Amino acid sequence: MSESTETHAAVHTPAAADPFSKQELKGFTADDQEAGRAICKMLSLFFVYTVIAMGLSTYVTYTWVMSQ
Repeated sequence: MSESTETHAAVHTPAAADPFSKQELKGFTADDQEAGRAICKMLSLFFVYTVIAMGLSTYVTYTWVMSQ
């Protein structure tokens, strides 16, 4: 091997590039999935609330306009 190839191989070691263990990466993935589920539930509740609020305001506006 030439000197430049040996230097290049020594600089790019896979162990130095990965600061987290496999267990820590699994933990990060689990935390991300839990956060995604929580955000999905929260957005779903806000959507249901918005539909109910729109329906109620439509009903109130309709009854108010028709009574005049």
